[in-house]
Amino acid sequence: MVKQGRKKILVFGIGVIGGNVVDFLSRMNDQYQIIVASRNTEKMRKRVNLSITVAMSLGFKPQIDFRRVDVFDKTQVMKLLNDFLPDLVINATSLQSFWEISLLPKPIYQELLQANIGPWLPNHLSTAKAVMEASIDCDTSPLVVNASFPDAVNCALHTQGCAPTIGGGNIANLVPTLERIISKELDVPQSRLQIRFAAHHVACNSISSIGSPGDAPYMLKILVDGCEVDSKLNHHKVFTGVVNDYRRVRGIDGQAVASSSVARVASALLDEENRHRLHAPGPQGLVGGYPVRIGNGSVSLDCGTASNEKEAKRVNLEGSAVEGIKEIKPDGTIIFTDREMSVLQYHFGYYCKSMHVNDVHSVATELRAKYNEFKRRYSK
Repeated sequence: MVKQGRKKILVFGIGVIGGNVVDFLSRMNDQYQIIVASRNTEKMRKRVNLSITVAMSLGFKPQIDFRRVDVFDKTQVMKLLNDFLPDLVINATSLQSFWEISLLPKPIYQELLQANIGPWLPNHLSTAKAVMEASIDCDTSPLVVNASFPDAVNCALHTQGCAPTIGGGNIANLVPTLERIISKELDVPQSRLQIRFAAHHVACNSISSIGSPGDAPYMLKILVDGCEVDSKLNHHKVFTGVVNDYRRVRGIDGQAVASSSVARVASALLDEENRHRLHAPGPQGLVGGYPVRIGNGSVSLDCGTASNEKEAKRVNLEGSAVEGIKEIKPDGTIIFTDREMSVLQYHFGYYCKSMHVNDVHSVATELRAKYNEFKRRYSK
């Protein structure tokens, strides 16, 4: 039965990503009723009021409310879920967003970047695990879009039977720019063009930063009118274009791109009539980012052929190791790479060779404590 009225979306987190996501959703033709959940009541009130004001100024009639909730209090979270009965949940929580290290003095920031995101996984996995365990156990088991390092978090949670439906951002942040460049290089309108791109966050971030995937592999298939033509295009030229003529604002302001991807994925999942071709991280509990088809609550890979799908999974697993995560075992054990972890050990004495998903909260507590002590010495 098709539901009548606005679809209900519950957004956990009102930071940079969460706030932007609420902005975008509130401007999608009044399709959604939104509740924001976070610990800081006054911050939520002001940020929600901003979203409402801007949406109204643009002629929309937003329905946005907020609730104070600590994601680590399962009773609180489940009560909110069972009271609101959301069709979809968006997790935009993290103990520490990765961009936070950019607020350190530039030399220190540049050194910490060498660790990539892998060693910081506990910060993202800890809150996501709390949200997912409550979502799985509540009365409705809503769809969930995870915006917190979904390339790894979704797979880690999949080992414990509580994976989000899909992720947002990361690979999707790069695809619009690739499509613009390829369209120009082939002199083909974007309406005739389709790309199938598979890559881990580390490859996408490297392309966006230096115009090259670095050591991380990728898969890029280019189709015009449904026929593959990728052999006609120099991938190096495409990627260098990302940091030259097509360079965009990045950093905190650039998080609007990731937020728009999360909103787009959420909208596609709730579309009961259409299937949308998109790119997204963490579908089906997989590592990395893929081309996908999304609609009416379902997600499927859109790699084109079995061979492409096999290649897409391979490049993402190999990319994960470049990111700093050697393996996520089926039992939930996560093994980190020594090279990336050693960067954190050198700077503030944190080192974790391996951990189990169920131990993430204690590991995250140690990571945060050591980083915060370090930050107090070096922050501006």
